Amino acid sequence: MYSAYQNTATQTESQRDKEYRLLGQVTAALIDCEPLFETAASDPVKMAKVVDAVTWNKKVWDLFIHDSGLASNPLPKELRSDIVSLGIWVNKETGAILDDEGGDINALIAVNRAILRGLAPSAQATELPQVAPNSVAEMITKS
Repeated sequence: MYSAYQNTATQTESQRDKEYRLLGQVTAALIDCEPLFETAASDPVKMAKVVDAVTWNKKVWDLFIHDSGLASNPLPKELRSDIVSLGIWVNKETGAILDDEGGDINALIAVNRAILRGLAPSAQATELPQVAPNSVAEMITKS
């Protein structure tokens, strides 16, 4: 009975709610991996968990990039461009993590959290909170 309710609830979710739920799930996976990150290189089990989480995060951001490029996307063009730019940065940071070139899993978590704040059901505007672009820009310029 619960699964029927869950299926109905999922079917009635808005696109924004689905994005919020998905990004929340992948962010939770990244947070779970964060304590493992420093020692993952010497432990194949830890490394597999980190690789799974950052790869999943990359796939989510690849979807955001793709959706932002669609002409049918209702978001303002500037916001869509910002999402694409963030997605490109996420892909580069993910590559640095996977190639053991100094990538920062905490930066990925911080970007996701900033986007989650903007997608939160209580957020009225379609744009990110004013604090997010500055902090995200600072992280990107530090890389």
